[in-house]
Amino acid sequence: MHRSKLYFTAALAALGATVYGGLAGSAAFTAGGGAAALLALILFYRATAKPMRAIRSGMDLLRSQDFASRLRRVGQADADEVVALFNRIMDSMKSERLKNEEQNAFLGKLVEASPMGVAVCRLDGSIEDANPSFRSLESEVLLNALAALEDGGHAIVRPGGGQVLRCSRMYFMDRGFRRPFFLVERLTDEIVRAETDMFKKIVRTMGHEVNNTLGGVVSVIETLGEIHRRDEDVAEVLGACRNSCLALGEFVRSYSAVVKLPEAVLESVDPGAFVARAANFLSQLCPPHIRLTTEVADPAPVSADTTLLERVLVNAVKNSVESIGKAEGHIIIRSAGRVIEIIDNGAGISPENASRIFTPFFSTKQPDRGLGLMLIADILRKHKADFILATGDDGLTRLRIEFQRPG
Repeated sequence: MHRSKLYFTAALAALGATVYGGLAGSAAFTAGGGAAALLALILFYRATAKPMRAIRSGMDLLRSQDFASRLRRVGQADADEVVALFNRIMDSMKSERLKNEEQNAFLGKLVEASPMGVAVCRLDGSIEDANPSFRSLESEVLLNALAALEDGGHAIVRPGGGQVLRCSRMYFMDRGFRRPFFLVERLTDEIVRAETDMFKKIVRTMGHEVNNTLGGVVSVIETLGEIHRRDEDVAEVLGACRNSCLALGEFVRSYSAVVKLPEAVLESVDPGAFVARAANFLSQLCPPHIRLTTEVADPAPVSADTTLLERVLVNAVKNSVESIGKAEGHIIIRSAGRVIEIIDNGAGISPENASRIFTPFFSTKQPDRGLGLMLIADILRKHKADFILATGDDGLTRLRIEFQRPG
């Protein structure tokens, strides 16, 4: 812009000379000064017009956010200086924009692939967007738990099916506003491992102490029974004590059987054919007032251990029979594709108990040890199957199992 300043100064000087010539009465001086002023103004316009056009063109590019285009040199020093400066700014902005886009794309792919559920909320707290992991975990129980969280809050949620989730509500600053988001992490494996380890430790300790004690007690009772076999009253009491001890031993052994559950040996199995073969045996587990039927459709091979799968069906049917009780009942075992459902019209499961039914020692039936459902859950986890037990709006209780494909 140095040249434009020079031309502007010359124009002012020429105008001054013209005014001075007019006051002095010199026509030649006035005419010469006017001509010089006009020439200086023309040169000033030419010196400023091209840079201004370059600035306007640059503003248009910025307005349209076109960071790929560049201004061309025009052969005028001042204008070319503006063009060079603008192009350097555009190069810097393009580089920064590409960097941001690459970072955003990388973070987006990372969030999409994350096994942790991530949901970003609107300013009012409602969920605006979420990754696939969050959508796979989404349920009414989870959404209600998230809605109750405050900023920075955490909660452990059991939505059913043996799942355990840790939920957190956090926030980040977005254009001066607190933007909330949720993190949902699966803790199922860790919690189940901890519960299983605790269960095994208790059972081993209990089995050791009880069996050692019962062996001596039963031996003494049997000896006393021989001594007092002629006294019917004493023999009856001793016999009852012996039976109680034996029942206690069986109680401990039933827990030990769960602890010693073998690993699943998986093979390709047709669940529909398996259910059809087991139907007659399973119906024998039901009393006369409970009817058991099977439904098979769209068979598809699954990866399963038939021995363990039979134990799942046996325990599921027994659980349904206990739930129905003495009322008229109906149990349906349905196989469709890779899914098996055991459906009954029993008493059902309350929402508050739905999240606890697969945990060790928990049972809603008295007297009951809570082993059946715990055994089912342990076997299905060995199969890496998805499962859930819940009572629907129709009043029917369903154990739904979805197995993995073979291989």
